[in-house]
Amino acid sequence: MKSFRGMTALVTGASSGLGSEFARQLSLEVSQLLITSRRADRLQALSKEIQAKSPQIKVFWFPADLSCQKGREILCDWLTAERLEIDILINNAGCGDYGLFEESRFDRIRSLLELNVISLTYLTRFVLPQMIRKKRGIIINIGSIVGRKPLPTCAAYSGSKSYVHAFSEALRLEIEGSGVTLTVIAPGPLHTEFFYSASRNDSEEKPFVPPFMWVSLEKVVNESLAAAKAGKAFYVPGFYTRIASFLHYLTPSFFLKPIYRMILPIHLRHDSSKKNSLRCSLPLQ
Repeated sequence: MKSFRGMTALVTGASSGLGSEFARQLSLEVSQLLITSRRADRLQALSKEIQAKSPQIKVFWFPADLSCQKGREILCDWLTAERLEIDILINNAGCGDYGLFEESRFDRIRSLLELNVISLTYLTRFVLPQMIRKKRGIIINIGSIVGRKPLPTCAAYSGSKSYVHAFSEALRLEIEGSGVTLTVIAPGPLHTEFFYSASRNDSEEKPFVPPFMWVSLEKVVNESLAAAKAGKAFYVPGFYTRIASFLHYLTPSFFLKPIYRMILPIHLRHDSSKKNSLRCSLPLQ
């Protein structure tokens, strides 16, 4: 597919970060753009910004909390009532959790799973029959490089993104030849609210990330949309992030364990020999 022209796109988690950048870049091509998140004021502001720059398209915004079933149903009921059929689905809404799993709050973990796993699955199930009937559609699921190789201190998050990767791979095989494509995007660390809100409190030491691993939102989205147009199954935006992810994925776990012991001593507090280790971690989008 060379262009998104004439298509209707739905972007979840569109009020900030990756989601808002997806909305901005899609607005340059699509005919109709639907944006959703919990924060109505930000959606309205983004809608006005996009409409001012791209007056030729229709922009719809709808606030919904996708971490609960009622919010998901309200959004889908609204889409049905407005007779809006989706050609491009960007399953971007998500949240993270950084720290020892034993110290996590279960309400936070449940919200993470509802948003990262259930919401993505529910919306995909909702739009897929429409796409198959029209023999046209693009689904972009936001995974993570830690969804391919789990990272300590990100246990629940890594698990949720592993689901995204496995679910997407199986579904892609099911819909092959239907005219619908599915691409998993696995970003690295990004300067977004998502990245920093993964910490459980403001006083907690923020994750250290090597400078070469940072990739701009504009670049991530631009490369992601290009990958989707090309029908790629999986893509890691950013050259250095792609190399680091590939090496991390190929490295055997028994070799990674001592490396984790050096750079992730936060979860070795039960090991008295490691008490004086330097604390450093790298939770990735």
